[in-house]
Amino acid sequence: MNTLKGNLIDFEIGNEVDLYPCAVRPCGYTVNDYLQEWTRYADAISDVVLKGNSYGLDEQRFFQALVFANAELNTFTTQNAFNGGIDLTHHVKSVSLHHYAAGNQAWVRLQETFMNHTAVVANLSIYSPANNYLKTNYPDVTFLLGETNSDYTNLLMSQVEGVFGSSLWLIDYLMYGMSLNISRFNLIQGTTFGYTGWVPVPTGNMQPYVRPPLYGQIVVADIIGHNPKVQILPIHLGPELWKFSAYGVYESSKLSKYVLINLDEWNSTTQYPRPSQKVSLRIPSGSRGATVQRLLGPGASADSDISWGGLSWNYTRGRLAQSGRPHFEALPVSKGEATVTIPSTEAVVVTFDRSIY
Repeated sequence: MNTLKGNLIDFEIGNEVDLYPCAVRPCGYTVNDYLQEWTRYADAISDVVLKGNSYGLDEQRFFQALVFANAELNTFTTQNAFNGGIDLTHHVKSVSLHHYAAGNQAWVRLQETFMNHTAVVANLSIYSPANNYLKTNYPDVTFLLGETNSDYTNLLMSQVEGVFGSSLWLIDYLMYGMSLNISRFNLIQGTTFGYTGWVPVPTGNMQPYVRPPLYGQIVVADIIGHNPKVQILPIHLGPELWKFSAYGVYESSKLSKYVLINLDEWNSTTQYPRPSQKVSLRIPSGSRGATVQRLLGPGASADSDISWGGLSWNYTRGRLAQSGRPHFEALPVSKGEATVTIPSTEAVVVTFDRSIY
């Protein structure tokens, strides 16, 4: 606390406590036992550590609670924790649950497990009961996925992680999660983790380098932009189009962007030309045109030669170095409509002309 000072967000007590029974606690350990322990520690930390602090940190409501490994497991649910009185002493600032899309199971595949919008929806929708409960009953408590990414085993599974296809999955994952009002995603990073965005130190025989998931992070950051009032709306295309996802992005309640992700897996070694989809878009009235930025890569399994809007990144001299030149395609608009072509294994962001919108 003396190091981070006013930049400290909150404290967590325990980690993945729903996995404690029969491990580090008796097999009969329940959420009620957890609540008693948690409250005792939170009270003590408030009294001894936070009380009278000189950094402007809240002395009472400064804890990120639950930190469960699952959305629900036996008695360990968000509703049970709050009904059991976890916030009776007014310590809870936020609620964190953890989520990983898969592990190292034999059935894990890049297309079926990750480049699959139906799977993304199924994975994240299980957190809606907890999130909705908090929004209704504790609207000032922030809900987030405090530990998340693609693989909970943290193995370097090069066929599905750290490849261009995984950056497309990450965009879809974050966009859909935002549409569910999940406030924050703490994307776990590690020098030996297959899904990490960059490796800032030498590892093995590799010098520091950038990995494809970084591009997914940058694309989503650009989509959100700097407007404090951004809303994400998924465009429902039907279950038969599970290899494609689309979103509308609203800024201050006005439609400002479309995000289109063609999740159809294609590689340079595939024995047929790269397919593409043509998408017709309705453009807001008053907008004379739109621009297109593309996330490009040579194929789903590629780990290099990737660019976003004409730009690429590498890790040199202790920092991320940018190369290339920004590239925007003009998208003609006719009678309030426009058509954009999106090849397989590619993402597109369409931004409307804001000069008169």
